[in-house]
Amino acid sequence: MRPGPAIRAICRAIGIVVTLAGLRAEDGRDVLREISRHTDIKMCHVAERIVESARTGHLASDIRHKLERSMATRATLRPEPG
Repeated sequence: MRPGPAIRAICRAIGIVVTLAGLRAEDGRDVLREISRHTDIKMCHVAERIVESARTGHLASDIRHKLERSMATRATLRPEPG
């Protein structure tokens, strides 16, 4: 059984966040969850907007600010490798 469009969008958005911020996948999911909670937008819709922004280069400012802040916070909390 193939995952539905919402799950595919979430997985793609997690991949984008992980790539942009150098985070682990679970941190990427937490970023989406946090944005969803703070913007009152369903996680699948946040994910769809992030995926679309990877294509268009445009992301709504409310989501963009939360995304940048959440990624930066998690990147600074991540332990150094070694």
